[in-house]
This record gives sequence, C-alpha cells and structure tokens, in this order.
Amino acid sequence: MNIIKEKVSQILIQTIKELYWLDLSEIKLENPPKKELGDFCFAPFLLAKSTGKNPALISNEIKNSLQNNLNFLELTIAWPYLNFKLSYKFYTELFLHETQTIQQIGNGKTIVVDYIGTNIWKAMHIWHMCTPNQGQTTCNLFRKLGYNVIWDSHLWDWGIIFWKLIYAYKNWGSEDWLKTWAVDYLQSLYIKATSEAETTPELEEEYRKAFKKLSLWDEESIKLWELFTKYSLENVQIQNDRLWIKSTFDIGESFYEGIWLPKLWNYPDLKYSMKDIISELISKNIATKNEDGSVWIIFDENTKLPSVMLAKRDGTHWYFASDLCAIKYRCDNWNPEKIIYHTDIRQELHFKQAFQTAKMAEWTENTQLIHAPNGFISLKEWAMSSRKWNIIKLVDLLDESVSRAKSIILEKNPEVSEKDLYEISEIIWIWSIKYGYLSKSRTTDMIFDWDEFMTFEGNSFPYVAYSYVRALRVLEKSGISWDEIQNTKTSENFSNSEQISLYKEIVALNETLIWVAENLSYHNLVQYAYTLAKNFSNFYNSINILWEENQHKKILNLKLMQEYIEALTIIFDVLAIRLPKKM
Repeated sequence: MNIIKEKVSQILIQTIKELYWLDLSEIKLENPPKKELGDFCFAPFLLAKSTGKNPALISNEIKNSLQNNLNFLELTIAWPYLNFKLSYKFYTELFLHETQTIQQIGNGKTIVVDYIGTNIWKAMHIWHMCTPNQGQTTCNLFRKLGYNVIWDSHLWDWGIIFWKLIYAYKNWGSEDWLKTWAVDYLQSLYIKATSEAETTPELEEEYRKAFKKLSLWDEESIKLWELFTKYSLENVQIQNDRLWIKSTFDIGESFYEGIWLPKLWNYPDLKYSMKDIISELISKNIATKNEDGSVWIIFDENTKLPSVMLAKRDGTHWYFASDLCAIKYRCDNWNPEKIIYHTDIRQELHFKQAFQTAKMAEWTENTQLIHAPNGFISLKEWAMSSRKWNIIKLVDLLDESVSRAKSIILEKNPEVSEKDLYEISEIIWIWSIKYGYLSKSRTTDMIFDWDEFMTFEGNSFPYVAYSYVRALRVLEKSGISWDEIQNTKTSENFSNSEQISLYKEIVALNETLIWVAENLSYHNLVQYAYTLAKNFSNFYNSINILWEENQHKKILNLKLMQEYIEALTIIFDVLAIRLPKKM
C-alpha cells in the first residue's frame, strides 16, 4: 500500500471506530470509476452487515463526521459509495513529514537467478539483449526489495564442443589469439575442426580421444579447459560491462559432471554429481534405465508432459541432467525461496519437465521454481540464424548504436567537443537500445527498430534522461545545496494540480516495484518511468522555479524535484541503466 492510501485508511478506520465502536485492522479503498469523482472511494457493505444499517446511511454518517476535516477537499456520495477528494494541504503535509521508503518484503530471504546463458565458444549476439538484461533487472529488483540475491550464469563449457576445441587448439591454436579474441577465436577453431572432419572423417575419433583425456584428468587438457573458460568469460564480460551486467557466479555444466575440474570462483563444493542424481531418480522410480543403457523419465499422463532423456546409451549425460543437478545443488546450498530462470521461450517445455522432476524427487518443498521466458528479438532489415552463423553480434550492435548516435548528436550540435561526443553517444544510446528492449513485454517477439529506440520523442530513454538532466540542472542553478534543500522547513502548501500529480506518481514507486517483482513484468516499470517523466515535464512547465520570489514556495518545489530525481535513480538502478549527468 502506498503512503497516501495508507494515511486515508487510517483516518477512515479511526472515524469508523468513533462512530460504530468497531476496531478494524484494514479497510478496502478503491479508485473511483471516473477521476473527477475523487482520489478514492469506499463501499460500506461490510459495515452494513456489522451495524445493521443501510449502506447509504453509513456513507452519509461518515461524510458528516469528516465534513470539517481539512485533509479532504470534497466528500460526495454516489450510492452507496463515499468518494474522497483530498486537499492540497493533505498532500503537502504527507510530502513534508512522511518518508517514502522501499518496502523490504524480502527480509533477507534468498533468491537465485539463472540468466545470461553464454557459451564459451560462441559470441554474444543480438538475442543476448534478452536473457541477460531481463535477468539482471530481476537481480537488481529483488535486491532492492530486501532479498539476498545469488546471480548464477549457467555456463555452457562442456560436451561435444570440447572434443573439437581441444584437438583444434593443440594442432592450430595460439594463446595470444585466445587471450585477445577468446570467444571469436574459439568459434573459428570449432568451425575449422568441423570443416576438417567433413573431408577427413577419422578426425572424429581423434576428437573423442581428446575429450576423454579431459574426463580422465589429463593435466594438459585441464589447463586448456581453464584457459578456454577464463579468457572466454573475460571476453564476454567486456560487452556485459557495457550493459551493466555481472553475475555472482558462472557455474558451468562441467561442474555438475563431478570430475573435479578446478573451481574458478568461491562457490560451495559439489555433493551430488549428475551420475548421483540419475542414481537417486532411478532408486525413487522416477527414472528408468533401459536395456541399451540410456536413462529416461516417463511422466504420469496427467502431467501431459512427454518423456525426457537423462543419459545417452554411452553413459554421457543429456543437458536435462545438468539442470536437475543445478536445482538440487542450489536448494541444498542456498535454500532459496525462489529460483528464477531467464531463457528464451523455446525452453518452456524443458523447464516444465525439470520442475516436475524436482517436485517428484522432493528437492523443492521450500523453493518455488519459476521460468520467466522471453520472446525473440530481430532486426527488421534481415532475418538471422545462429546455425548459419548469420547473426548480429552484440558488440556490433552496441558499436553501431554509438556510431548512429554520433551522427545524430553532431547534426543537433556541430560544436560539441570530441570528449562530450564520445561520452554522450556511449552512454545515452547504448542505454537507449536497452531501454527500448525492456519497454516491450517480456514474452512477445519484437523487431529491433533503430528509429524507434533512438528518438527524443515518446516513451524513449532520451526523453526520460533529458527530464532527469533538466532536474539536476535546475537544482544546480538554484545555488542551494542538496542538504540545505532537504533540511529547510517550508510553510507553503502545494498550489497546483501538476505538483499533486507528480507527487502521487512518485508515491506509487513502492507498490510498482512490488507488483513488477510479482509479475516479472519489466515493461511496466519502464512505462512507469515514462509516466513519471511526463508528470515531471508538466510540473516543470507549470511553474518557474528559479524565478520564484517566495523562498518557501521555491524550497517546496526543489524538494519535489529532489524526490523525482531519487525515484528515477531507483528505477534505473533496477533496470541496470546509467542515467547521464548532461545531454
């Protein structure tokens, strides 16, 4: 509940107690069907049951009791509802004397977020605007709400790829190239190894031998695995840093194999490998080992889930097993209230099967498993396919946004300095495409449109960022320090509707964050930021703050501007978007 509704509820509860001797812990306030009716309305049907009185009579008695209360500008009855229109004095007193805080609903409970989903041999591409940005927002939001958040990227660092990479690197590799261009270089080695095997089929056996050495703890192979993983993650992080994305851990699939490869971070040791997990599921009659050696789970027909493979005939593990192992590992070590998975929507069935298996194995009695899928993103200029290597790399997308931004900035301001040109284009426009992506519903497919994202009009990052910079500039030009504004008392009340509208929108921040967390619906948070910015623009244009001669009025407006800046700062910290200091 926001503090405005909470304050009105307290007044109404006290009035009901005085009139009817009823002690109520809470009441339900609703929004009137039309704005002109007031700020809130109250239906006294439950009071009618308790008192035996007609609802309309109750509304009239409450109205008469509050008639002289200065918190209300107008009280009207639309049978049987009692409508409240709050006074400017009410809003001002609340603004000056009640602190708006973010409700810490997490109380230190743990949430694990599984996101990013990179491969050590495949460059991040335009589709990585989806999972990493959604997942980072989830992490930031729940941390803001008081949760202990563990951010874990489930890294693909195992499997058939390594058969080829180890062999290819030993025969054609260069550590200098690996260190400098890790992901792209490994991808080129993989392509070369695949191509060579097409003309020399016996190489496939060499690849298998190379991978077997790694599984048997061959020192040279272990060293290569470390180099591939270390340099790849460093390479990937360069682009993630540009988007303010950083996981706590990058625990790869190799970890769950239980062959004790070196840990690259300080996370708990593994107690149960994929092999152990499969044995447990077989012993619990959840999984079945077939005559050919493969292991499958066949779900009850009531679940309407198709069967799924855990292990192949040769004993190697299907990726379904690593996800199950990760679930048990996370539950055992961190006891999370929730584990939230951010992947694309194609994996929806996979996670339904994994969650059902974990439930049957009784690993998640205290943990809620949530799959938060995202739709696809593509450029409107052309189609993409990762299988055909026909993709837009993330680094190219970000660099292109900066290049386009420089052209736009130079067109608007040819005199801009080289330093300012670089800073503004790098900051504003990279965040513009991130903001533009997050402004769309998470589950729908979207077309990436440069013209839509890179504009100063409508619901865009430049529009919202400009309002933030304008507020900073006004505070700076006022000549009054931030602390002085906060500590100076004022006897003035709000005097126009634009002030009230902006304050009401700021107050909605707490309940907006909670609602977005419950629904993992980040486009609603972006929409809230835009609505907030529009209200600020209306407020800014309705008064002349710097030329205001009444110092009390000036301080009141500067305080409201500070609240706006703080609200935007919280929103964009959650969205992992950097707000500029100038534009």
